[in-house]
This record gives sequence, structure tokens and C-alpha cells, in this order.
Amino acid sequence: MDTINTASQLASTTVYAGIAKDIIIAISAVVTAVMAVRGLTAWSRELKGKSEYAKAKEVLKAVYRVREGFKHVRRPTIWQFEYPEEMIDSNGCLKREHDCEGTLHVYETRFKELDEAFSGLEEQTLDAQVEWGPEFENVIKPLRECRAELMVTVHDFLEAKRTPHYNQGQTKEERTKQLSVLYYGGPGSERDKFTPLIDKAIEEFEKRLRPRIKK
Repeated sequence: MDTINTASQLASTTVYAGIAKDIIIAISAVVTAVMAVRGLTAWSRELKGKSEYAKAKEVLKAVYRVREGFKHVRRPTIWQFEYPEEMIDSNGCLKREHDCEGTLHVYETRFKELDEAFSGLEEQTLDAQVEWGPEFENVIKPLRECRAELMVTVHDFLEAKRTPHYNQGQTKEERTKQLSVLYYGGPGSERDKFTPLIDKAIEEFEKRLRPRIKK
């Protein structure tokens, strides 16, 4: 009789042990799954953070290339090498008869650098909209306005060289503003009223991008 009871107890213990084993395995599987999900979530967050960091740097670099493009177009000095060789005299100066044509060539060449930089920024801004939404839809507008104003000012400057008395009715204030837009005065220049407008437009990008770079 004792043998029967012992066998029964052993059988019950075996059953319970099997059940306990199954429970432990199930719990382990759940814990493993939870840990995997947490690890995947952390990895995804880290990956997203790295992606945002890289994209923010790319957009900001594109903005700074535009800033340098503005400086390039607005550089006050025109160097000899910027003119076509056939338009300069033996002293390295632009021949009087090529004043308009030679200056036009200089600004067309300079604007290529700004236009290339602007094209890159337009593309990066679209990427930023995809990454972060509509807050980047209009951020580039002030820079576009600055470029448009510079283009109009350069056009008027060249037209005055081409057409006699083009600026005959220009006031002193209008002339001062034209020179301010045309020529980069350098940091702290009181005469350069245009650079602060460009800097303010760039700040709109920096306010949105700097926090993403510092994360």
C-alpha cells in the first residue's frame, strides 16, 4: 500500500514539476519578448535621434552656404581675374567700353554660387518638412525675399550702366539703400543694413535646428 502511495506521490510531483516548468518557460518567453521590445524601442529612438541630428546638421550647413553665397555676390571688390581677359587693358583694368558687359559677367558668375547654394537649401528644406512637418514650410521665405531684393538691386545697378539717366530721379536715401544691398560691409558695419536682414532670416533656421543638434 505504501508503495502505491509513493508511486502516486511521485507521479503527482512529476506532473506539478512539468506544469511549473511550462509556467517558467512561458514567463521567460514573455520577459524575453518584453526586453526585446524595450531594446527595439530604445534602438529605434537612438536611430531616430541620430537621423535627426544628421539631418539638422545638413540643413544648417546648407543655410550657411547660402549666407556665404550672399557675401560672395556682395563683395565690394572686383578682382582682375573676374573679368574676361579680352575686356581688360594692359594695366589689368576693365576697359571703359566694356564697363557694362564686364560687370554683368562678374555678377552672373557670382550669382551662380549663390544659386547653387540656394538650390541645395531648397532641397534640404523639403527634406526637413518630411522629417519634422510643416514648421519648415515657410522658414525659407525670408531668405528668398533677401535674394529677390539683391537680384533686383543688381539689375538696377547694371541697367544704370547700360541706360543713360536710368537713375536720374534716384534720391540720396534710395542710393544709400542700393549701396547697402549691393555691398557687404563686414561685421559691425553701420552702413550695411542688408546683412542684418540676412542674419535674421538665418536665425529662423537656427532656432529650429540648434535644439536638434544639441540632443
